[in-house]
Amino acid sequence: MNTLTNVFPKDVTEQANVASKMRLSSYLTKRQDLRGKTVISFADTNNSRSECAISLYRNGNTAWQLGVHICDVAEYVCEGSPLDTEARKRRGTVFNGREVINMLPDALINGVCDLNTGDDKLALSVLLDIDSKGNLISINFEESVIRVAEKCVYTEIDHLGLAKEASSVHALREKYSPFMNILLDMYELAAIFCNRRRERGGLDCAVFSRKYGRDSEGNINSLEFIAEPDTKAMVREILYYAAQATGRYMFDKNIPCIYIGQQTVDAKAVKYLAKLTDCKVEEDDENSASAIADCAKGSPYYDFICETISAALPCSTFSMIPIYNTLCGCEYLVSFVRPASRYADLLTQRMIKTCIQAKSNISNLNLIRYKQLVSDAAVEATNAAKYIFDANREYFASVTAEYLKNCGSSIFEGFALRRNENSDIDVVLRCGAKGIILAKDADGFEFTVGEPQNFKLIGIGNNEAVVKPID
Repeated sequence: MNTLTNVFPKDVTEQANVASKMRLSSYLTKRQDLRGKTVISFADTNNSRSECAISLYRNGNTAWQLGVHICDVAEYVCEGSPLDTEARKRRGTVFNGREVINMLPDALINGVCDLNTGDDKLALSVLLDIDSKGNLISINFEESVIRVAEKCVYTEIDHLGLAKEASSVHALREKYSPFMNILLDMYELAAIFCNRRRERGGLDCAVFSRKYGRDSEGNINSLEFIAEPDTKAMVREILYYAAQATGRYMFDKNIPCIYIGQQTVDAKAVKYLAKLTDCKVEEDDENSASAIADCAKGSPYYDFICETISAALPCSTFSMIPIYNTLCGCEYLVSFVRPASRYADLLTQRMIKTCIQAKSNISNLNLIRYKQLVSDAAVEATNAAKYIFDANREYFASVTAEYLKNCGSSIFEGFALRRNENSDIDVVLRCGAKGIILAKDADGFEFTVGEPQNFKLIGIGNNEAVVKPID
């Protein structure tokens, strides 16, 4: 996987170019025309691409009609084609530390599979009727044609709610005014979903990203923690709900698909985080990470704690059999919302489309070949997730080491974790770097787990900070 680039074989590129020029008019009589619905997509920036969009309508005072519309990648990437073979080899879109390596060629990724404002797009639509308490009344799947009314930028929506002066958001209010009622309804429904998920033990942990600054020579010399936009968290709650409802439907109908599992934080990390937050939890409680995240709210170390929990979560696994997912507190989270950038999702999309085309005769489908294909892909998806997980850790370790070298300081706040088998003391710094106090410098050093203190950087070896405690 690490040898892949954004240069695709000639036959793959040619097929992608042909597929991107397919006329939508030939599909209109065969698909549900949803272009009359107000459908909005979401992205990090105006130039970022989006693979799924959302529609939401109130059905009186007692119910909602939620639509999650995913770009119909399977319509362009036919099973067994050069495009499909290449996508399966790549397994998904990855970031190798320098650039994003796409699963599909640019003609598809940034063309027909990008839900841009005002364009008619082929989609797979999941339509859910939901009561006022968030209970699922019915679910339906449609091959559809949609037209995105607006691509909403997460930070812009958040800014609308935070800005104090009308003049500073005049342009944004004009841009989003036709969609504000829908957005407010989305927030309300997402809150209901979040509460239901938390009641099941799902993790409620803020997402923080690191923004690295570089000097004139390109060296990383500054670091900033950035909290995830509230709007992005809102969209995630809606997609969690749709993915769980879809997974439950597929399971009840005995339709092969790929579920995403992620077990809880390991016992050592739970013990450390519990002491850091003064949270009383049982080490074998699968909901302990969620309890710790709740205890940490309002703490000056909330960003660090959330990041530590995220880093301590094991790599995601994919399976044909429902498996527990810590994030949602359920077993039926299905992988399907990113078919242009994750091969497992593309396979599930194909399976849903097959069932749509079979209408009421799902029980008569010959699913043997699909079961084998999905089973093999689940194994491959797990291997791909592990590769990406390890690559991200390696990349993160290297950039934090570069930051330590160039930031202009030798004093860093952190936490002593434990004395290891070599009598060294493992340390984690608030900037995210892992560190170590060598045994010769640890002699006589006493520490309390969860108590922050300052350390002096004396060197960096193998992307690990070597530090000394400051008296």
